[in-house]
Amino acid sequence: MIPPFDPETGGLPAGDHRATLEEITKRLGFTPRRRWLLKGLRVAVAAFWAAGIEDIYIDGSFCTEKPDPGDIDGYWVEPDRDVYERIEPYWIDFKLMLAASVRRWKWRMWMDHGVEFFIHPAMDATAEEKFPQFFRHDREGRPRGVIQVIRSERDDQERRTKRTHSRSA
Repeated sequence: MIPPFDPETGGLPAGDHRATLEEITKRLGFTPRRRWLLKGLRVAVAAFWAAGIEDIYIDGSFCTEKPDPGDIDGYWVEPDRDVYERIEPYWIDFKLMLAASVRRWKWRMWMDHGVEFFIHPAMDATAEEKFPQFFRHDREGRPRGVIQVIRSERDDQERRTKRTHSRSA
């Protein structure tokens, strides 16, 4: 469940808040821009789940009351070293492209879907800080919450059905 925004910061209270894509859409899809970003989130999460990635976290301005965040920031946790053989190369392509609309260098996933996903522990946010810690405070150093994207019962059912069909084929 996603708690109410902190009235002082406009963000989520500190902690890891677990939510399904449906819950995230209901709670955070309150503007057209946010609904467009949620489409990109669904594409990314589907690719991560297909690769066996279950620990997926989102944060940043999308997880605040800001009406029109620039993107959805997040990270996923390596489930094992073989994940790079299973994941679509698109989602680990970190070559920068010039995004003329914002006059900044961005990754293709940002250009196409408005999402930026980092990888833990393979990537560091800074020399001193990994992504789990980096995402758990705002720019002023105040604690903030993140959302762990979890499967719904329907998602679990679809996964079990796909496994059953692949075994019988």
